[in-house]
Amino acid sequence: MDMFKLKPAGSMAWGVAALICLGVALGLSGPLTALMSLHMLVQIPLLVLAGLFAERAWRAGHPPRAGARPRPAWSYNEYGIPGLLLVSLVGAGWMIPKALDDALTDWRVAAFKYLGLPVCGWVLGASLRHSNVVIKLFFLGNFCWMSAIVGMIYLDQPIRLCNAYLQDDQDWSGRGLIALAIVLPSCWLLAELKPVWRFLNR
Repeated sequence: MDMFKLKPAGSMAWGVAALICLGVALGLSGPLTALMSLHMLVQIPLLVLAGLFAERAWRAGHPPRAGARPRPAWSYNEYGIPGLLLVSLVGAGWMIPKALDDALTDWRVAAFKYLGLPVCGWVLGASLRHSNVVIKLFFLGNFCWMSAIVGMIYLDQPIRLCNAYLQDDQDWSGRGLIALAIVLPSCWLLAELKPVWRFLNR
């Protein structure tokens, strides 16, 4: 079954999951931003997941109507490419140490984090539904490669890159990004095993 085909019965569950992710990210903002590793690898993903789950809840509660007109040959998010590109750029931006520092000291950056990341999660969910296996694999591979490279840079730097965080936590963030580059494609492969297998056996 396609993981992006939703049933109306799941609307409440997805909505609750979105609220939990958002509640944890906001309610535990202090502890989650106290360490660079938790800020980058826990709070930011939770905000993205909140938006992604909210999009799924909305789709589950608004199934396509029978007899509805088909989608035009081209749309603002054709094959999910524009949306996935946007999410990739935003993800790359939050790997920059200065962005994490500014999120703690500049209310404008903090507002973008708490409002923009759930929107990116919403865009991510919608884009994944419109994209095929090849497009998903391309963007996933690019993101994981970028995550691994940034993680190695964090580990190789002899000085700390964030004013708000210590060198040791920077090293843990680097290890976490490298682990993310390994775990994320493994989880995706398990979730998309059937579509990938069908594509390879064409």
